[in-house]
Amino acid sequence: MDARLDVYRVLGLKEGDAHVIRNAGGVVSDDAIRSLVISQRFLGTREIMLIHHSDCGMMTFRDDAAKDEIENETGLRPSFALEAFGDLDQDVRQSIARIKVSPFIPSKDQVRGFVFDCETGHLNEVAAD
Repeated sequence: MDARLDVYRVLGLKEGDAHVIRNAGGVVSDDAIRSLVISQRFLGTREIMLIHHSDCGMMTFRDDAAKDEIENETGLRPSFALEAFGDLDQDVRQSIARIKVSPFIPSKDQVRGFVFDCETGHLNEVAAD
């Protein structure tokens, strides 16, 4: 979701080379799984690269406090998880695990996770558990 990360430039891709699925925090939510299922089952992709980035806004708040703030302002508490996190590498590992346990994603042998360093421009691979 962060506009600082130009995925195509970072990975040396051209338009049409990859399906890019973006959301807040790069979280593997139910909707991200849905998009991955469609990409693999119906559009022929196999490899999944999960990329988080340094200086992520998802590390600046906690779910309960943010939900309290939203509820105080709107009178409604969000039913969805915001999924803030405090450790980039750990969240990448958790996200990889969510992909690998999904019974709906057929190709799981090429799932890799990375953290993009916004300051240096380096893409660092995170070893899965």
